[in-house]
Amino acid sequence: MIRMACRGIGTNESLLYPIICGRSNEDMQVLKKTYFKMYEKDLAIVLKGELSGDFEKLIFYCLQAAEEEFNEEEFNEEYHTEEKAEEDANAFYKAGQGRWGTDEGQIFKILVNSPPEYLKMVDAKYVEKYGYSLWRAMEKELSGYAEKAAVFTFGMKIKPAETVAKLLESTMAGIGTDELGLSAAVVRYQRLLPEVTQAYEELLGGKTLEKRIKGETSRRYEKLLVEIISVRE
Repeated sequence: MIRMACRGIGTNESLLYPIICGRSNEDMQVLKKTYFKMYEKDLAIVLKGELSGDFEKLIFYCLQAAEEEFNEEEFNEEYHTEEKAEEDANAFYKAGQGRWGTDEGQIFKILVNSPPEYLKMVDAKYVEKYGYSLWRAMEKELSGYAEKAAVFTFGMKIKPAETVAKLLESTMAGIGTDELGLSAAVVRYQRLLPEVTQAYEELLGGKTLEKRIKGETSRRYEKLLVEIISVRE
């Protein structure tokens, strides 16, 4: 899927960021090793030739998270304290709303390196001090695919099932269906599908994911997707 996203003229960013962002350190290690094994190319080098700007910065923070000496992905009560959460909330603000221009690198570093439980602490401190969430702050300070990818990364740590449900809906919204994006999401997030189907139903006011897929796809493709969802339920 990554190779397909980078093939031809231009890059399919909407396909790329849900594959790269929101992965655990272990998942990222496996992804990079598997890509090299299949294509004999370093994933970071491939993406560097395809991306630019703030979106590139975020993607590379995601790629490098697995290589940090201190594994911040694992919550540590002695390290991830209330005091540190407040410090990072302040740093997040100073990198965005609290300065002229935005220090995207600092925002992405906090976002990517923070384990889910700790990121919730930072978010709570941010809301307490500045009156709105990190999610809202990123919407204000970022734009384009950098914003979409950052919000997605945040969502995958805070509310993964709801975030994937929104991703699936985005591939079927509007005129036509993004079958490639839909396929990639269903396959990648198979382990979350029981929670995702429930979150989807709550998000869409009672409409089931299966019914939505049946209305947007047909024939063997429809049957395959429905079968995957049914098995995981």
